Amino acid sequence: MAAITISRQAGSHGARIARGLARELGWEFADKATINLVIRQYGLVRLNDLYDDVPKLRELFDDNAAVTIEMMNETIRAIAARGDVVLLGRGAFEVLKGVSDVLNVFVEAPLETRIERIAKRDEVDAGTAEATVRRDDKMRRRFTRLYYNANWARPENYDFVIDTAELTDDQAIEAIIARLHALPTRAEGASTAVEVHPVLAETINGVMGVKPVA
Repeated sequence: MAAITISRQAGSHGARIARGLARELGWEFADKATINLVIRQYGLVRLNDLYDDVPKLRELFDDNAAVTIEMMNETIRAIAARGDVVLLGRGAFEVLKGVSDVLNVFVEAPLETRIERIAKRDEVDAGTAEATVRRDDKMRRRFTRLYYNANWARPENYDFVIDTAELTDDQAIEAIIARLHALPTRAEGASTAVEVHPVLAETINGVMGVKPVA
């Protein structure tokens, strides 16, 4: 079930690179919006198994974080099981940790570079951009520590770490593809089967489209 997870720092161009990577490979792409849409549709069905009265979406996301995270993890595993997909963020690197045929990538850049990029993107001064970058880093670090007990920015948690300070998006994409092709599991054709709930599979097909049979 070939898949690439992309985790990134704000201002590293990680999101742009992830989308460009999917286009270059001809793979599917899933990000926060994709995963949240699946959860909203699939989650209300699954919650019938847990509650007599299905809670409102606000209650689901505010008061039942553990249930929401488990559904998110299940969704990430199911999307990865479709094969040939790039997953952006959402702790996918930890959810798919140890799964064969998955390349976990971290996209980074020096703080100064990221501040400069965010300032340009948002048309703000350096101080405001730095506050944005540091706030984003804190949020991502807290999320993975709270729900996965993992250090989001620790290189050891990834198969490949790429610094985009001196690279164009195309160069970064080329480097990631080269690393993908070098994966022993891909060379050996290994993969790990994942059992997917039929309702979840149907929901994902509705959001992402039916996956053609190879």
